[in-house]
Amino acid sequence: MTTIDGPVVECRGLARTYGRGTRAVVAVHGVGCVLEPGAQVAVTGPSGSGKTTLLHLLAGLDRPTAGQVTWPALDDEPRGKVAVVFQGPSLLPPLTVAENVALPSLIFGCPEAAARSGALDALGTLGLGDLADRLPDELSGGQAQRVAVARALATRPRLIVADEPTAHLDSAHASQVIGLLSEVSARTGAALLVATHDRAVAGRLPGRWVMRDGALREADS
Repeated sequence: MTTIDGPVVECRGLARTYGRGTRAVVAVHGVGCVLEPGAQVAVTGPSGSGKTTLLHLLAGLDRPTAGQVTWPALDDEPRGKVAVVFQGPSLLPPLTVAENVALPSLIFGCPEAAARSGALDALGTLGLGDLADRLPDELSGGQAQRVAVARALATRPRLIVADEPTAHLDSAHASQVIGLLSEVSARTGAALLVATHDRAVAGRLPGRWVMRDGALREADS
């Protein structure tokens, strides 16, 4: 991958509205932000403040209604370079742990052998190698979410976006997951953006963005 100077992601005047007319819901409006390589930022704010919508826009999972989002350090192509960790593990039940972790790489055109090798490497890095051949329903909640983190990291992303990744975990497993994400970000230089309601989780990251009523009220990355 060619190294390109500039922010991992940048947005200006970003807005996202769902629906039309009297039923329109403005989820995000007037947001401007910049996330540099290696930055680690917690996005906080009450439920319904627009955190998830903002993360989806910055990850390239959704398109803005207005404004612009770009990925200068990714050559403006987020596909395969942005990893997303959701609230739940969202593992596919019929697939083994290794197959789940390899799936994103396969989707982005990686050969099967290389995708499996990368999946096993990611699992090994997180101390999950012994789970490779298990099915998701054989895992504990903490194990499943750690596998989801491994799946996100297997593609060697330049941007990691995590939406309430510890919402269903106890404090010990929550601390472990955030520690893993922070460690990988520090080791690889990937930017890390984590939406959370948990003050302890937010306190683990040096940067803080605050969402309120669809607007980014405060940013310190």
